[in-house]
Amino acid sequence: MSAPKHINFLIVDDLYSIRKAIKVSLTNLGYYGEIFEADSVARAREVMTTKKQEAPVEFIISDLDMPGETGIEFLKFIRESQSFSHLPFLMLTGVNTKDQILEAISNGVSSYLLKPWDDKTINHKIDASWLKHGN
Repeated sequence: MSAPKHINFLIVDDLYSIRKAIKVSLTNLGYYGEIFEADSVARAREVMTTKKQEAPVEFIISDLDMPGETGIEFLKFIRESQSFSHLPFLMLTGVNTKDQILEAISNGVSSYLLKPWDDKTINHKIDASWLKHGN
């Protein structure tokens, strides 16, 4: 089962260039829902709560390593929330660190994506994440 093309995404990465590249990939793949951005976990939490009613986030793509709170901490927040625990969560990382990936898996990550990626790979990861969370 493929993810629908109208999904509201939240992209969380401290680097603007990565957020922009993900947006380009999503556009290339035909996704046309809202795409929200956050440069920190603190900002991502704000987006999750403020957009909850008007245009709810339906899919999260988050970097693993960020200043302040990490992607793992954000993942834990999402999985512990009654409102958001069902959301697909794709972890983006530049390092293939087994311990961090295992920690993400143990905390309910839907899938992970290594940087750099291509459109085919991110599309596959989005579909797999969507399917895993029964949406």
